[in-house]
Amino acid sequence: MSEERLNGILVTNIQRMCFHDGPGIRTVVFLKGCTIHCPWCSNPENLSYNIEKYEKDGNTSYYGRYYTEPELHDELLKDRLFWINDGGITFSGGEPLSHIPTIKNLLKSLKTEGIDLAVETSLFVDENMIDVSLCFFDHFIVDIKILDEQICNRVLGGDCSLYKRNVKRVVDSGKDLVFRIPCNNEYTLTDKNSRSIIEFLKQYRDIPVQIFAIHDLGAEKYRSLGIEMWRHEKVKEKSLLDFKDELTMNGISTEIIKL
Repeated sequence: MSEERLNGILVTNIQRMCFHDGPGIRTVVFLKGCTIHCPWCSNPENLSYNIEKYEKDGNTSYYGRYYTEPELHDELLKDRLFWINDGGITFSGGEPLSHIPTIKNLLKSLKTEGIDLAVETSLFVDENMIDVSLCFFDHFIVDIKILDEQICNRVLGGDCSLYKRNVKRVVDSGKDLVFRIPCNNEYTLTDKNSRSIIEFLKQYRDIPVQIFAIHDLGAEKYRSLGIEMWRHEKVKEKSLLDFKDELTMNGISTEIIKL
């Protein structure tokens, strides 16, 4: 049995009043631990499945806190009045779907109370995790990153074939879905990968796409962990506009967002 199953649900942050993580006003729960390792990740504190010590401004603290299911349930429901009719809770990370065995009962209790649930996911998880998640989540925000099998495995540590199968499972379920593409010149916006993304999305033209330029807002968190942050070339606005135009010309509804 994993340490998380023994101790509870490992959370790094609960962020309130969010507007880009599903419909309406959302409360976002960041779960600690990810199945892949993107060089451009802006949440390095969520990569490891263990509590981590960090130092900031001369002080020492920890990324990660265990909640029992009732504790987290009650903490999240404090925001219920703010959700109005179309808001709710979004699970993020890290990779929240890798935590399904631990959060399954929490999701069940939240759905019993009629709470709208969303998940932000890379979908690099075992297929049985997808089957369980479809029972509870109303909305899926799904990343598209690197679609070349070898590069995906070498750079992200992910299985691209598994990802594509999981995308099809979610699409076939009829759940509300939006694709989200983190744009960087080094990997996702290369000529080869951008063409692969367009060909991939031609299968799913009815699903909206959001694209955004990666940023360095996680720099302080990398420093606090003593980890060197990956340095990248800034994505120019024209590159985003050109990519948006390419997607749109292929019948793919696309918008540029800022995160």
